[in-house]
Amino acid sequence: MQQSQPIEAAKTYARRGWPVFRVSPRGKIPMRGSRGCLDATADEAAVCRWWQDAPEANVGIATGLRAGCWVLDIDGERGAQSLAELEAEIGALPETLEQATGSGGRHLFFSWPEREVRNRQNVRAGIDVRGEGGYIVAPPSVHPSGNAYRWTNDLPIAEAPTALLDLVAPAEKTVAPWERIAPRKPVQAPAPAPVSAVGGTPIIERASRYLRECEPAVQGSGGHNALLWAARALVVGFELDDGTALSLLWSEFNPRCSPPWKQSERKDFERKVAEARRTPGTKPRGWLLDEFGLRSGADALAEIARGQESASNLLASCQASPEPEAMQDRPAFPLDYFPPKIADYCRQVAESHVVDESFAGLPMLAVAATAMGNTFRLQLKKGFIVPPTLWVGIVSPSGTNKSGPLSEVIAPLYQPIPIEDTENALLNPQGQKAVVSDATLEAVITRLSESPRGLMVFRDELAGWAKSFNAYKKSGGDEQTWLEFWGAKEYHLDRKTNNEQIHIPAASTCVLGGIQPKILVECFDPGKFASGLVPRLLITCPPASDMYWSEAEVSDDAARVWAEAILWLRKRPFAAFDPNTGRYQPHVLTLTPEAKAHYVDFFNEISGEIAGMENEQARGFASKARVVAGRLMLIHRGLHLASGGYGSMTGPVELDSAKAGVAWARWALAEQMRVYGFTSIEYARQQAETLAEAIRDKHKGRATIRQVQHTNTKRYPNAEAAKDAMEQLVKAGLARWADGSSKKVVLV
Repeated sequence: MQQSQPIEAAKTYARRGWPVFRVSPRGKIPMRGSRGCLDATADEAAVCRWWQDAPEANVGIATGLRAGCWVLDIDGERGAQSLAELEAEIGALPETLEQATGSGGRHLFFSWPEREVRNRQNVRAGIDVRGEGGYIVAPPSVHPSGNAYRWTNDLPIAEAPTALLDLVAPAEKTVAPWERIAPRKPVQAPAPAPVSAVGGTPIIERASRYLRECEPAVQGSGGHNALLWAARALVVGFELDDGTALSLLWSEFNPRCSPPWKQSERKDFERKVAEARRTPGTKPRGWLLDEFGLRSGADALAEIARGQESASNLLASCQASPEPEAMQDRPAFPLDYFPPKIADYCRQVAESHVVDESFAGLPMLAVAATAMGNTFRLQLKKGFIVPPTLWVGIVSPSGTNKSGPLSEVIAPLYQPIPIEDTENALLNPQGQKAVVSDATLEAVITRLSESPRGLMVFRDELAGWAKSFNAYKKSGGDEQTWLEFWGAKEYHLDRKTNNEQIHIPAASTCVLGGIQPKILVECFDPGKFASGLVPRLLITCPPASDMYWSEAEVSDDAARVWAEAILWLRKRPFAAFDPNTGRYQPHVLTLTPEAKAHYVDFFNEISGEIAGMENEQARGFASKARVVAGRLMLIHRGLHLASGGYGSMTGPVELDSAKAGVAWARWALAEQMRVYGFTSIEYARQQAETLAEAIRDKHKGRATIRQVQHTNTKRYPNAEAAKDAMEQLVKAGLARWADGSSKKVVLV
């Protein structure tokens, strides 16, 4: 299969059915203007045109279902050692098609299994997986080192052993914590289905009615997809067992199809039910139970209770220890939604600083948001326009290297941009600084008045930002100002001193920095939720781990890709300037119909989940996720264009960006809900201990409702608040009710 010319190799791979695309010469990143895997094709005519235009381009092969294979990527000596250890555990891997990479590693090809295999990094140290949505560079491509990729054999592609598949693609699909619900016992057909609390209507009857409203399958018009959707609605949406689902599909759905499936084709239904259960899609399990009011909203918040398992981990030191189950199940940051070159930079930053990929990925989104600033907006519909503004906090104890990746990622915002380097300088004011470290409101307002594009507040430790609220105003009000900054809204300030007036047409302010767990716990004051401050902060809090030395470094090429992308965004001019108002006008982008449909589906899903939530704080997080998704869609569009993607800076936001924004918003919401679970518990514990200390000092260990009120009238403004606090004391084991009543507590 060895070929001397890239075009001949690409044609050979295409004839084999492998989707191919062009990769930059002597590189691993898709060529500028290419969408990488999204453009991959096995059409030989298209392949010829591509390589005739760029004969030196390397050859990329998109792995996954279309190619019929996935790849185990063994990187260097560490990967070889991990592979030897793995084979010692599960047995020798079968001989299969293999290539030697230009960096001295190995690519082992395996045939596509029944379960889905997705991209994964470090399944073992030095071993990655290239599956659905991934790609590999193939011979005769040339590595950046100058070494060529080459086939080491021409064997058939073997099936992966079950033990290997269990490692790289666990049979149980991992879902975000906030989507997970308590396990249910399957309904055993033909036993009757459970009955809802709404009108006594059985779930099976509801499911039957739902099927009658589904679009029927039409041959030649996506019939199998329609069948898969119907199957997914039953086994995932209504959580029916396979037997009941098959019976309903055959009796209620099939007669309406054109043409109906024959009895001999009933196997198609069995396969679709199995596929729907194996890969349930983006909607959470039981979504139709929620929609029809067939289960309690408490199930949607089951993850909060699980947070108790993680409370000790959050506040512990960074010593490695067995993680609680809730931490082990934490979903990985969806890194691969970045444009390929940006994703590669993110991986390198994480590897070089030995941190979770979210420690690089989430700050990168905030930096890109700052670079776009007030020059871009996204119109989700008339009257619903969002800026790219983000607030991001990296939650981790001291000594876990928050500073390293933050400093690396934010560096391009510090680089000055001379006016002569900007496009249309009259519409591209840069201001004095893009980044400020003084988080006090006075300092931020001063800088904003000089920065029409907006700015970022960056603190290695965000404790100063959190504690700066109301630093100068005893009556408060600063938190409301920060909420206006998050919305990039118009801001007016009248200062009595010198009769000074400050007008900021669009006060866009991103926030980025590290947060000590103790400070995060303090933020879970109910007042912070009431103002809406906490739900706006996107956070990442991975499990604690040991720091270890790594020789990995961020390559100059990768750092240059990131710096150039951010500088490109910073140099984009405003759309116009209105001399009457003194306001620069942003470019207002819209969504393509496909992107709009994807966002609307997400919006409605989240709205349905909110309706089933009884916890007000959780509702706050989920509500903000709908807005954050729009902002992230806009940021993805900016990064896509900045890294050489197709399209115009004023063109519509396409489906790829909608998918990325929704995926990032889902991940962020899952992380917020998970951390809220154990941090709110810790906050309640701290408040209970503070109250117990006050009762001990002021009331000799015994207190009535009225006495509890007097310990802190601001925190306990009425008898109901005081009694709730006393109940928390009892639940925490710090007190007991005196004389069997609920009016007086005694410390224990």
